[in-house]
Amino acid sequence: MNPKQSNWGMFERLRPSQIDAIKGVAPIAYVPFGAIEWHSYHCPTGLDGIKAHGLLCELAASVGGLVLPALYVGTETIKPYKGFKHTIDYSAEIVERLALETLEQLADEGFRVIVLATGHCPQSQQDAIANAAKEFRVRFPDVGLWSGGDHEPTEDRFPANHAARGETNLQMHFAPETVDLTLLPADHPATLDDDGVWGEDPRLATSEQGREMARTFVEAMSPVVLRLLKGATR
Repeated sequence: MNPKQSNWGMFERLRPSQIDAIKGVAPIAYVPFGAIEWHSYHCPTGLDGIKAHGLLCELAASVGGLVLPALYVGTETIKPYKGFKHTIDYSAEIVERLALETLEQLADEGFRVIVLATGHCPQSQQDAIANAAKEFRVRFPDVGLWSGGDHEPTEDRFPANHAARGETNLQMHFAPETVDLTLLPADHPATLDDDGVWGEDPRLATSEQGREMARTFVEAMSPVVLRLLKGATR
């Protein structure tokens, strides 16, 4: 089964008949997780969810399916770690419970494949989602599931970072109006302790690089999703 590129949409923007039409051809659900979290001076607090949602939309446009709105529920944020405000931090238990219940609800809705990608990727977040995925697979062995950090499919080329060049690339690709590189400190290179930036200098970011990162993600994940779909619909 190879769904047409037009057979995708954003779940919350569609009427029931439209959802059913897409699901009838491509019974794939995409779940982006994010966090409301400080991403330095130059990027919005919702960066994690924006990029995860954007990446999954481009993936869905390639292979079909329905993308849910981003769930802004993150644990182990930069607030308890480095003290930055403009951040909402949840417990790992809440993340795990929300992930599991979301997966269960999507299985109940009749989806045969689910892709859950978190744009917020500290270890506690990844562990919580992995725990939910493990339990879900036991309860719903016939539903194909991929879950993990949105950086994982491309980390050999684009390493994980926080508000640095990589994440800023993607933000400039998906929502360029939300980025202002002139707000970065002029008197020193941006650092994790002072500015909440971990990784390459975000001043080097461009929307073109973000587009390339998104393309690489789609190329890596498309065959994964199609294999899961083939296995789930036998």
